[in-house]
Amino acid sequence: MAKQVLTNVNVTFGTANTDISSYVASIALNLSAAEVATTAFGTANAVTRIQGLRDHSVTLSMHQDYPTIEKLFYDVFQNGTAVPMTIKPNGTAAAGSTQPSYSFNVISTGYSPISGAVGDLATFDITLPVDGAITKTGTGA
Repeated sequence: MAKQVLTNVNVTFGTANTDISSYVASIALNLSAAEVATTAFGTANAVTRIQGLRDHSVTLSMHQDYPTIEKLFYDVFQNGTAVPMTIKPNGTAAAGSTQPSYSFNVISTGYSPISGAVGDLATFDITLPVDGAITKTGTGA
């Protein structure tokens, strides 16, 4: 089984599809769904379940840049509406057999533009809930 080191993740964000990759220190796309119990009589003393509503999110650790990144994330927070985001783990190449692409809309429900101590790199962490479904293309999607 091939192993991979993340070195070239491509991330676009916002209505202008701004490439923010060079500001992203780490990223996690979290896929989750509610667990809905379906247990009834005759289930052999065991809980049965189905998947309910999905509730995804993406978490970013960012290097702050006030003229570029702060303005982008602040404006998205102030606007209060969903914006597009795309993540490609293997750079900017088109989605294909070695390149998945995840596209979705996110909404900003919180933002901390200033975080750190004296002498620290200006950074911030943000978790953005996904608004709707995630579309995956490439790698046998």
